[in-house]
Amino acid sequence: MNLPPGAFRYLLIGQAIIPFFINIAVNVILGALKFWGQESVATWAIDKGAAADSIGTCFFLPFITCLIATPIVRHQVAHGAASRIPPTDTPHWARMMSGQVILRAAKFGVAGIVLLAGPVYAVYSLLAGDSIETVRFITIKALFAGVYGIFATPLIAFVAMCDQSASPQPR
Repeated sequence: MNLPPGAFRYLLIGQAIIPFFINIAVNVILGALKFWGQESVATWAIDKGAAADSIGTCFFLPFITCLIATPIVRHQVAHGAASRIPPTDTPHWARMMSGQVILRAAKFGVAGIVLLAGPVYAVYSLLAGDSIETVRFITIKALFAGVYGIFATPLIAFVAMCDQSASPQPR
């Protein structure tokens, strides 16, 4: 598969590096709103637990990212700011992830759960005790989201670049 000129740079800078910092900032804010004032975060609590929060991130980060990024990338492709991936270069996995935006977002969210929930659970089982200091957990939460976004966001953008709508929607 050959990417069109500028596509790699677009995916690296606009869809990996910038979202890394956005995801860190958003997750610091969310963590502070949800857990601030607590001395520690229970590792295994269902409602406000560290493991549950991280596993929720496995679904919601790509789900929300897809809802936000797909229309933006489609707009950028339609107006020449990003390259369209030709149908001949669209891999099978990208065709499987296409569809209406809400369905596409759900597919990416489910893929995140399938691929990452087990490893996240294993890490907490091996390395966490009954609770985690709140500041430490918020740091872990933010870094996890940032690194996860480095991989998820370019894949989501790539699928949007494969969409074959020839022109922007009429107003």
